[in-house]
Amino acid sequence: MNAARAPQGGEAAVSATAILALALPSSTMFLLATLVGIAMIRFAAALGPDAVAAVNAGARLYNVFIALAAGINAGALALIANAWGAGRRVEAERYLALSLAVAALLGVAITLLTWLGAGPLLGLFDLDPGAHRESVSYTRWLALFYAPIALYLVLASGLRAAGDARTPMLFALLVNGVSLGLAWRWSIAPPFGLQPHVRYIALGLGLGNVAGVVAALALWRARRLALAPARRDAGSRQRLKALWQVGYPAALEQGLLQLGIIAFLWVVAQYGTAAFTAYGTSISLLSLAMVIGFGFSVAVSVMVGQQLGAGSPANARLVALRALRLTVVTLSVPGLILACYAHPVALWLTGNEGIAAHAVPILYAFTLALPMLAVEFCLGGALRGAGDTRFPLLNVLAGLIVVRFGLALLFYHLGLGVNWIYATLIADYAVKNALLVWRFRSDRWMKPLRAETPLARP
Repeated sequence: MNAARAPQGGEAAVSATAILALALPSSTMFLLATLVGIAMIRFAAALGPDAVAAVNAGARLYNVFIALAAGINAGALALIANAWGAGRRVEAERYLALSLAVAALLGVAITLLTWLGAGPLLGLFDLDPGAHRESVSYTRWLALFYAPIALYLVLASGLRAAGDARTPMLFALLVNGVSLGLAWRWSIAPPFGLQPHVRYIALGLGLGNVAGVVAALALWRARRLALAPARRDAGSRQRLKALWQVGYPAALEQGLLQLGIIAFLWVVAQYGTAAFTAYGTSISLLSLAMVIGFGFSVAVSVMVGQQLGAGSPANARLVALRALRLTVVTLSVPGLILACYAHPVALWLTGNEGIAAHAVPILYAFTLALPMLAVEFCLGGALRGAGDTRFPLLNVLAGLIVVRFGLALLFYHLGLGVNWIYATLIADYAVKNALLVWRFRSDRWMKPLRAETPLARP
């Protein structure tokens, strides 16, 4: 786990090989987390349909927490990558230390809010009483681990921003391995002779994250990682301001994203618990393809931030374009394979024919949208890496909130079938693609980070 080096100038620094060196470990990390998420659904299936609905519903509130943490992650990644690219290592380390402190406070606050509000929030899904009761239990137990999860996510983002994507991948192996083992064991035979319940799946998942963050923080404190602990100085307030300016639009973007998905799921839930569960299950399945895009998005954000920090806007643009070509291919192939086997895979995962029948058209719609997702990942990643986190916020507002939810609500009131609701996601991504291409072709997306990054020196 040696320290990574700051990027060098020239086209070689933004070659396909350089992009893949960052993207593939990040994609592997996200893939592991996605596989564990799918495994949680499979473990819950043995406990009945209410437990499957609980894992899917709990994941929606968990994603709200992740959305808020994404603001810290986006700010930390852009600012650390920029400082690293400019050769200001100590400044990058100070941004990481500050981001970790903010993440810990956020995790504790969201844990308290989730415990108090889980019941009413999950009630928005109009689930059956048994499914609602188990969803509240699963969500509250998982919420106990939000603080360590937030710390782990920020530390991993900081290391990637310094060009080290391999170490977070190794931590992910530990986190997901422990989570998978504990959740599987406790879904069958909980400790102390307790009866199997979906809450013990959440407990195993959370303890796996604790194992990872303890190991990661120990190595960070021992100065064994690319970034080491740094002392506070007189610029801490200015850094906090910069973190806020870059981070809050990303948090709002992800918050709006989750709000839009929850609103969309409310419409889906009007067609029954089977439709609701099928949508959540389909998202988990399609994440197997989408995590590849997440990896490329992270790589683009890091490399754009580094190249702008090094004073090379032409290379920053080149990163996004080269990554886009790679992402379209690598997203589409697994998506097509999954679409070919949509029904048997959905039936195996849920163990319910009604849920599987709903899942098939959702999987088809997402497969058609995967090339458009590649555009969103790469061009959106470029904007975030440059500190332009406000435009992606407006993009989500236009695409998901106005177009997808608006059309879904209209189709529902017109009495159209649920397949029309599923199809609205294609219109959502088409609108967001058009806006992102327009923004990327301008030069304005490269300017925000330069204005908001303190000109501190190590």
